[in-house]
Amino acid sequence: MAERDRVIDAHAMLGRETYLVLDPGELLRRMDAAGVATAIARPMGAGLVVDHRAGNDLVLKAGPRIRGLATANPWWGAPALDELARARDLGAVGLFLDPARQGFFPTEDLAFPLFERAAKYGWPVMVRTGLYTFADILALVEVARKFPETAFIAGFGGYADMWFELPESFKTIANLYLDASMMWGDAIREIVNTYGASRVLFGGAEPRNRYAVNLRTLERLEFDEPALRAILHDNAVRIFSL
Repeated sequence: MAERDRVIDAHAMLGRETYLVLDPGELLRRMDAAGVATAIARPMGAGLVVDHRAGNDLVLKAGPRIRGLATANPWWGAPALDELARARDLGAVGLFLDPARQGFFPTEDLAFPLFERAAKYGWPVMVRTGLYTFADILALVEVARKFPETAFIAGFGGYADMWFELPESFKTIANLYLDASMMWGDAIREIVNTYGASRVLFGGAEPRNRYAVNLRTLERLEFDEPALRAILHDNAVRIFSL
């Protein structure tokens, strides 16, 4: 296993959503317990769906070890772009969108100003995938094809309903990456063996999943040291410009 003091979690969630609750202090405690150096966090709950200023502030002001993915609902229109500009000034490292929660199709025209703004800022875009029909991986593929210079991350890797669409998608879309935070070992192995470790990001999905589970999954796959280093650290540094 690569040195744990360099591990980067590419997908954590802060806020409150039904049975899920996590604040920055508790996330840092969990990071320390697991040996995670840095976490990339995005809002959940009301901060994801309606109160973007509060949600973005929560992840962007959480301290130097927690970096933030900003969000804004495309239905906001021009104010959504203003919020992304504010988030950029606060140090956001990317854009997070959840079509199922935020109520849009990734291929709709109303979403494209956000993708264009992310491209302008040089941000990667993580889109939650895995639920019909809003969070269809194939919709994300179509968007990624239109923005070939932008890194698109399949949040949750299509878990659980749509994983089967991901391997074939990797074949034709070079700017598509896997967030492995909810994926089982065989799925991660298939992507790494077929397309290389450079396409996979370690994620904890705290508080929905646990660091111990995901780190143990990687350990059991017995990847060589360069592949582990890429998944646990190097890919995140490159994609999020850390």
